[in-house]
Amino acid sequence: MKHKLIPALFLLLTGGAFAQDRTNSTIADWSPQIYQVGKMYPGYIISLEGDTTKGFIKADTRCSTGGIGSSNQNSVAFYLNESDKKPVKKYKPDELRGYQIADKVYESINYSGGLMKKPNFNIVVQEGKIRTYEWYSTVEGYATIQRQSGEDWKAFDARRFETKLIIAKDPKAPMEYSTLGMQFVKRMPELVSDNPEMAKKIVDKEKGYKFINMFEVIEEYNKWSASQK
Repeated sequence: MKHKLIPALFLLLTGGAFAQDRTNSTIADWSPQIYQVGKMYPGYIISLEGDTTKGFIKADTRCSTGGIGSSNQNSVAFYLNESDKKPVKKYKPDELRGYQIADKVYESINYSGGLMKKPNFNIVVQEGKIRTYEWYSTVEGYATIQRQSGEDWKAFDARRFETKLIIAKDPKAPMEYSTLGMQFVKRMPELVSDNPEMAKKIVDKEKGYKFINMFEVIEEYNKWSASQK
C-alpha cells in the first residue's frame, strides 16, 4: 500500500540529551534483544517522489567492515511480505529518500564518512527542519575485539565502532558536528537565517547561543520552525 504522507520519524531526542559529547556513543539500541542481523522486521521505504510503501526489511549490519560489504548505510533489501524469499528490490541510497527498519529510521543524505559527499543512508536521531544523524564505521582491529565478561552491549559497541554526528538542513549539504566548533558563529547563523533574531543572538555570542549550546539551539529553532506552518 502506498501513501502520500511520509510517516513522522519518531527518534526525537531532547536538546539536553544531545548536549553530551556523542563522539563515541550511540542513540539506537543495537543489542541482540532489539536488533538481529538477518532477521526480517516491519518497515517502509520512501521513494524519491515521496511515496511510502510498507513492507518488510531484512536487517543488515550497521556499517561495512573496513568500508567493504553491504550494510544499512549503503543498501536496503525491501520485501512486501515477511515470508518472501527474494526482495522486491535492493535499493541504493540514490534510489530512495529513506526507509525504516524496526525502530531505526534512515534518510539518504550526501554523507558517506569521508571526503566524498556521495549519498548514503544515515540513521536519524533528531527530526526537524535541522536534522541530526549518526554515521558508523568500524575501528581498527574490529574483528578481534571480544566482549568482556559483564560488559553490556553499549560499552562493547563503543569499543568496536566510531560514531560521527551529522547536522543537516539540506540533505545535500550535511556537516560533521566535530567541524562546527571553530566555525559555529559563521555557519550556524546560515542554518537559522530565516529566524533573524536567533541568528543575531548566535553572531553576538549571547549566553545560551554558543557552540556548547548547539543542540539546544537546534531544538529551539526546530520548534520555532514548526510553529510557522
